Amino acid sequence: MHLAIDIGNSRIKWARFSGRDALESGMVPELDLNPIKAVMDYHQFDAISVSSVVKLSENIIHFFEDHNVLMIDSQTRVPLKNNYGTPQTLGMDRLCAAIGAKSLFPQHPVLVIDIGTCVKYEFVTQNGVYEGGNISPGMQMRYSALNNYTSKLPALKPAKTAGPIGKSTTEALRLGVQQGILFEIQAMINTMETLHPGTKTIGTGGDLPFFVNDLKTHIFADLLLVLRGINEIYLHNAE
Repeated sequence: MHLAIDIGNSRIKWARFSGRDALESGMVPELDLNPIKAVMDYHQFDAISVSSVVKLSENIIHFFEDHNVLMIDSQTRVPLKNNYGTPQTLGMDRLCAAIGAKSLFPQHPVLVIDIGTCVKYEFVTQNGVYEGGNISPGMQMRYSALNNYTSKLPALKPAKTAGPIGKSTTEALRLGVQQGILFEIQAMINTMETLHPGTKTIGTGGDLPFFVNDLKTHIFADLLLVLRGINEIYLHNAE
């Protein structure tokens, strides 16, 4: 039994794996390890692996060291060739998402679209080379920027839109942000499918539901993608 933990900018996700099968998963909506410790106390695990995009406190680091946790970083062996120019600056969540996607479609090129705090794109070739990706502001970040960098535009939260043209300032903002992300995603899918025929696109991230049904291209949705990648790294190193 393996416990995979993904520590993000604002939340912690976890999943319990037997081999490649996810048996159970959960999310802590803040950076609080106590619920994770409860999971660890309740279940028996052969191993625990962690990917984090935030700097961990000394207490948390010592806690993981005491439990022989695999802390995934740029030096960890991974089941892909990493062709990123600056691997030491690559967010481990990005690499884990790419690895998780490739495990689902090992015979195809894969494009990952992770829609969360940022919108992140990752691409892996058919023969298993991680080539890199793109990062753009996420939905809430775009809304906050419009409010913070202007004097009159209101602070809004995401909501369902119907476009393409806004008939009020609120509609114009929502369509500008959310349709803008939708068009960006669709253009990226079209570009990668043209350059790499047979590409499979996998979507993940907390804001994916706002967009997945409005895309003109079918994509596969997997909210455990980063955790699957963490599990694949564990299996690769266990071998």
